[in-house]
Amino acid sequence: MQTLCIWSDIAAYSGASFSTERHSHFLTQLCLGVDAPLRLRGRNGQWREYEAALVPSGISHETFKSPHRFILILFDPLTIGANLFAERVIVEGDPAIDVSDAVGAREIQSIAETLAKATQRSKQEILQILHWHKKAATERSIDARIAASIEKIASENASLAELAKSAGLSLSRFRHLFRDETGIAVSGYKVWTKTRKAIRLLGERPELAQAAYLGGFADQAHFSRIFRRSFGMSPSQFKNHEAFQLKIFQE
Repeated sequence: MQTLCIWSDIAAYSGASFSTERHSHFLTQLCLGVDAPLRLRGRNGQWREYEAALVPSGISHETFKSPHRFILILFDPLTIGANLFAERVIVEGDPAIDVSDAVGAREIQSIAETLAKATQRSKQEILQILHWHKKAATERSIDARIAASIEKIASENASLAELAKSAGLSLSRFRHLFRDETGIAVSGYKVWTKTRKAIRLLGERPELAQAAYLGGFADQAHFSRIFRRSFGMSPSQFKNHEAFQLKIFQE
């Protein structure tokens, strides 16, 4: 079974490995080799093998197609994926952080079995398996104004000016505080929320232009550029990929 499950703040693929172009995305990605180590390549141009690897948000990487299965789990790093392996640092130029000492064969098989069922509850089961990798010692409270802005961005189509006003800050100060608190630009997070919405709409099989428009993009071309830059393939390749059996769960 080759399945891509999408929830509101996590997505998980389990099945035959496939190749992508080099790309980077807002999401934090956990990569697991099911039958054998998987291969990733980063900016340094060197292919590396991992049994379990964490690709932090914004890190350039590409996957390698092989006869073996792999699992890719993508987390929103500002919400559900916050502090996952937060104590580990990536080597410059590498595509990922090796976490095979923490996520072993038993956990990988448990996640594979969970995704084989592909139910609404699979998300919670995955999080339970991985929960102990979130280090409480590294957790800190995000500024309440920014936390409220993140929720507002996710639920509304608010402009930057409206977000700044709601936070009681000047536009310049709001931009700086958002980046200081989250590590990314507020504009980048807004683009990600639109992309996430459009991807979920693709599961309902509308035309790409319709998914882009309903997701908040001005046109299909803009959505396609952002999607390819983020995932290493075009939206049409994603939608029609022979490896993907999309299951989108409403929450």
